[in-house]
Amino acid sequence: MDQKLTSTFLRVCQEGSIRAAAVALEQEPSTISRRLTSLEEELSIQLLERRKKGVTPTEAGALLLCHLRAQMAELEALTAEFDALRGMRRGTVSLAVGDGFISDLIKNALPGFKRMHPEITFNMRSGSTETVMQDVLNDVAHLGFVFNAMPDRQCKVLAHMTQPLQLLVSPSSGCANTVAPVSINTLAGMRMALLSSGSGIGAMVREVETTYGVRLNRDLEANSLAAVRNFVREGLGVTVLPSFVVAQEIADGSIVDLPVDIPEFAKGEVSMIARSGRRLPDVAMKLANHAMRSMLAFKT
Repeated sequence: MDQKLTSTFLRVCQEGSIRAAAVALEQEPSTISRRLTSLEEELSIQLLERRKKGVTPTEAGALLLCHLRAQMAELEALTAEFDALRGMRRGTVSLAVGDGFISDLIKNALPGFKRMHPEITFNMRSGSTETVMQDVLNDVAHLGFVFNAMPDRQCKVLAHMTQPLQLLVSPSSGCANTVAPVSINTLAGMRMALLSSGSGIGAMVREVETTYGVRLNRDLEANSLAAVRNFVREGLGVTVLPSFVVAQEIADGSIVDLPVDIPEFAKGEVSMIARSGRRLPDVAMKLANHAMRSMLAFKT
């Protein structure tokens, strides 16, 4: 099969639509569509179902997708062996990262790793817990960093740590000097910024609302951690997040973290994951081990 055609097919499956793949590949949608048609004609079978909101693989398309991913994994394993023989002087590690891990990873893990392996490069994609898990399962990323991910037999957990949700407030807030843990009833009366449901934290908040029969005030609901963090820092309200997510703001005094008296929030857990059955390149495993030792997310 023509590699240009198969790589286009892979990208369309990854992006979920011809238009999105065209943007990613910097090609016209008509070019992408022609390549897909050529591949289907070459194999004499339909590979994709075209729908109004994108495409989805047919049964034949799913078989081809599985074959191509296995082929890529084998090539990657061979390349990893070559890299190991060269002393890991080259290579790229692909990462899928929840927004809350970005600062921690870049500040605490990557600098030390780059000093040891200066020629290693990184490809990083950020997104919700669901997006990160899909990137790992689809072999888009070697490693994924997620908060409160649902167990999945196709994922193996390389590292995990309990990270409870804390109440985060501006130092100018009236509750900034609160000593006693904040109850659910007190929290329900506060103006809040909350992450949307695609995130592990957002899912946790909704579970607590259901358990206690309350609805927290959403002055801001966003899929952006930066938006939530800035909302709190500017004194517009409060939020609930693990403290490691705002470690820099806590250190410089622009955000204060307070305990909450909500047992469900104490069950928050961060995980580093990879796809079960995938042989990770040595350099990816070395980064995983280094991240376990250096990132705040994996420390008590």
